[in-house]
Formats: sequence, structure tokens, C-alpha cells
Amino acid sequence: MTADNVEYMTSKERVVAALTGQPYDRIPVFMLLSDQAARTIGVSVGEYQNSANLLAQGQLKAWREYGMDMINTGPGLTGIAEAAGSRLAFPDDTAYVTETAIQELTDLDRLRCPDPLRDGRLPLFLEATDTVLKEVGDQVLVSLTTAGPFTTASGLRGTEHLMRDLRRNPDFVHRLMRFATDCTIPFVREVIQRGARIGIAEPVASGTLISRKQFLEFVAPYLKELISEIKKISGGTPSLHICGNSSKIWHDMADCGAGTLSLDDEVDLAEASVAVGDRVALVGNIRPTATMALGTPNDVRRDVVECLLKGVGNPKGYILGLGCALPINTPPENIHALVAAAQEYGRWPIDPEKLQVIWARFTGIK
Repeated sequence: MTADNVEYMTSKERVVAALTGQPYDRIPVFMLLSDQAARTIGVSVGEYQNSANLLAQGQLKAWREYGMDMINTGPGLTGIAEAAGSRLAFPDDTAYVTETAIQELTDLDRLRCPDPLRDGRLPLFLEATDTVLKEVGDQVLVSLTTAGPFTTASGLRGTEHLMRDLRRNPDFVHRLMRFATDCTIPFVREVIQRGARIGIAEPVASGTLISRKQFLEFVAPYLKELISEIKKISGGTPSLHICGNSSKIWHDMADCGAGTLSLDDEVDLAEASVAVGDRVALVGNIRPTATMALGTPNDVRRDVVECLLKGVGNPKGYILGLGCALPINTPPENIHALVAAAQEYGRWPIDPEKLQVIWARFTGIK
């Protein structure tokens, strides 16, 4: 780090400044670094995902090694569904559902909402959160990304079955969404009471799977309720991520009450800023696979410049991040390149004209 790139703010201070229009030392960097943390400490995903100690160790080491501005301790897309009865497998890359809790529609009647202090791996994520919070104090945001109700419903029923149920059994889907929402709120309450934040991921609500009409009927009411509960408990608003092309529902996502929209790399940050930038902050949207996992450090720097050009002027604030979770096979040098590029190109005040010159060097496009 050069003298010009000295960091004088904590991660938490940096994020607050970026979201309130205040000066910062560099643009904040969010990475949903989940199972990749297992590689950081040299353990398998199964070992990492089933140990509170390893969950905390992996996230803390990744934070110290890479310098991102958020620590994430789970439970990811499957945690609530697993605690409610679905079964998971833990291969070497990432966990996935092997047996859904709801094979027949009547199976829903026998399920009960999990106790976050006792059921599934939810206690592990809470214990890991306690450990991380004790270690980092007020230096960095600690956030737990949990599935939104629709994605949890998919984990309980199976995505293909859920898609069919939307047409054939809409009343059942509403009952399932009620159950998924009721299962999520107690966990959210425990997280916030510990001093951590919540991020919501709803990948199954992607426009590649459901229509806007289906989103408004089956997803939005339950997201609104969950976000309203988070606001009531914490006084703050969560981030909301939906994979794929979410452009048709940006206003609907904002209507659900999220304070920040995390955008997939499939969509254009500048278009999102024009559409809803006066309502929500934006996070994104460096290409997680093409650039972070498969690209070079120079590709990473190029993506950083492109995202800064499109995102920095967002009226409600902008945070540099990925279009989705960091792939487990991402080379460490690309992660270092991301933070280094934020330090080099994301110093306050960011000058769009200078960025445009740098962008022209990368692409030949003026």
C-alpha cells in the first residue's frame, strides 16, 4: 500500500460514510465470502459448515487476509430449510439439499418452525457470530445472509415442485410461504439481538424462474413482512439480493422496504441507479465467475473501474461488491486485486473523468 492509499477508517465507518454521502478513505468492498473461507483455513466445506469454531476462524482469517468490509457467518440459502427438516450434503465445493422436507403437500402440516437456539445448524451460526463479534468489536460489519421466504420454501419443497405448485396449488404455496416466513423471523431476531446485521438472498425469486405477477403475489408480501420485522427489531434496513435479471422488479424490491439492493452482474448498475437510485443504495456487481473465478487480476481491476463509473454517483449511496457470492475456486490473487483496486481507484473524491481515462486504457473505449 502506498502512502496515498493509507486507510484511516474502520470498515464500519467507511460503509456509513459511503451510504450517507460523507468522505471516505476508499470505497467499501463487500464480498459474500462463504465457503471460500474453508479454503482460507485449509479445511473441507463439510468441516467448515458444521463447526462454529471453523466458521468463525475462516471468516476472521479471510477478513484479516483480504481486507473486505463485511464478515458473513451464514446460514446461507439452506440453513432455515435444513433446520425445518430438509437434508443436506456437504461435498468439497458447496452444500446442497439432498432430500426436501415436503414430498407431499400434506407434509407441511407435520412440520414445525425450528428453534434457532436448538435446531439444525442454526446454533452454530449464532455461536460463530458471537465469536466474530467479540473479536472485531466495532471495526467491521458482521452480517448473516439468510434465504428469503421464497428460497426457503424452495429448500423445503424443491424448486421444480415449487414452480409447478405456483400454477397448480397456489393456496398451498401461500401456506408454505407463511411457514417459511414464520421460520425465518425467530432466527433473524436472535441475530440482531447479538449485534449483527441481516442480509436477505432470494435467488429463487429470479426473473428467470418466475414472472413479475408471481413475484407480486407470492414473494413480495412475505418479503415486506420479513423486512418490516427486521426494521422493527433493529431500526435499520437489510440488503436484498435477487439473482439474474431483476430489472423488471427493481421498484417492487424497493417497495418491499430493503435499504440496499445487491445486483447480479447480469444487470446494468447505471440503469439501476437511474431507476431506483433515489430510493435505495446499490451494491455490485463485479462478475463473480467470469472475472473473479476465471479471470486475471487485470480483469478484476477492469471490472472495478467499470462498476465505479456506473455506481459511484448513485443518490442513495454505492458499495463496491460482487454480482453474487464469491465462487469457492476464486484465486486469492484476484481477491487481493479487488481490494487493491478499490484502494487505487476508489479514493474520495472519486473523479469520473479520471476513471473514464483509466477505463479507456483497459478497453480502448473513450
